Amino acid sequence: MAGLDKDALSLKALLGGRGFIRRDRSRRALYVTDAPRLMGADAWKNTRARLNAAGYTHGLENGLAYISWDYPRSLAFSQALLVPEGWEDGEGSLAGFCRILGRHEGAFAPEMLPGFLHCLSLWDKGEEGALRREAEAKLAHALRERSPLPEYLLPLLLNLPERRTPC
Repeated sequence: MAGLDKDALSLKALLGGRGFIRRDRSRRALYVTDAPRLMGADAWKNTRARLNAAGYTHGLENGLAYISWDYPRSLAFSQALLVPEGWEDGEGSLAGFCRILGRHEGAFAPEMLPGFLHCLSLWDKGEEGALRREAEAKLAHALRERSPLPEYLLPLLLNLPERRTPC
């Protein structure tokens, strides 16, 4: 399994196997599911409590639930990504860009969560080019504003998942 496949399976289990669980292409959330349509109101209320306890946020619209990670879960995931030893010695433009990122002060604050979820979605799809462009824009912004660079960028770029079939 690659990317968020394992997380999608865990989420499916939290939903009791009800309905589909797909990556959200509308960029509202990481996942979208029709489970609330298939559950009664009481069952969905209980499921929402389990989602909250597991570190998921959720919104309901037209019977579809849009589900993402909360800040603590996102921070834990970002910190758990291992930066490979010797990454600074790599060759190529990505390695050079990553060395530039590595020289800047980093932070991951709650207000960075939407940017992280967007980058995580790009990472999950294996869209290295789009993720790099996003990192370039965030680096330029951090330099202009003299603010910390989102520290999740380097680990995501250095740990791109293998291509997979969509969940």
